[in-house]
Amino acid sequence: MISKLARLAIRIVIAGAILWAIISVPLPFRDAQLLIMLRVPIAVFIFIVYIGKELYDTFFYAR
Repeated sequence: MISKLARLAIRIVIAGAILWAIISVPLPFRDAQLLIMLRVPIAVFIFIVYIGKELYDTFFYAR
């Protein structure tokens, strides 16, 4: 069980690093105000869904 939780923690850290990279990288175009407003909510939604999937896989599937 400890190794499962360690793998989960590593995957959460990696997902957090990817989320930080998506949010902090500047966009090259100037006129995409809608994309700029939607980038953070979409990235956070994908992060939450990914963490939920990892939790489900960790606790309900034997490996």
